[in-house]
Amino acid sequence: MKTYLQLYNPWIIGLYGLIMFIFGIVSIIYSELTLGLITRFFGILLLLSGVFYVLLIKFKSGNLPDYWLYEGLVHIGLGLLFIIIPNIVANIFVIIIGVISLIIGIKNIWFLTRNKPNFMKLTLIRNLILVILGLLLVFVPFKSAVVIINVIGLVAIFYGAVTLYTSYKLFGLKKEKD
Repeated sequence: MKTYLQLYNPWIIGLYGLIMFIFGIVSIIYSELTLGLITRFFGILLLLSGVFYVLLIKFKSGNLPDYWLYEGLVHIGLGLLFIIIPNIVANIFVIIIGVISLIIGIKNIWFLTRNKPNFMKLTLIRNLILVILGLLLVFVPFKSAVVIINVIGLVAIFYGAVTLYTSYKLFGLKKEKD
């Protein structure tokens, strides 16, 4: 009977880890470029899904709801925006995340100061950090987006290194088995 780990190919896992590791390094070195590429990638996905919706409505009309046509057109429009002006789109999303962080943080601080629960100090610190993050994202969106890409890059480097190590260990298991 094969063990669970024997079902995985160490070469594929190693290649996956190497790709993640390289992506992480590239993300940190070329943060602005990576941000633009990721935004454009989502734009391409939106554009393709929009075209798919429109074509589906055109060839399967009668069976499908009309709102799919409108959704497809919105996807196409958003996809084109993501592709043509990726930095502005990324900044808008970062600002939206910042506003949401501000609202949640301020609401929670208001609730805490009003109700004074036993766990107030730690929760207050957490929400103050959320408000500070929100302010940073709102007032410095492009730099914040680059920082987010850098964090993603660091996570990818760590993930890639651990995956490479796992692949190395799987090679050892495979040699023991042979």
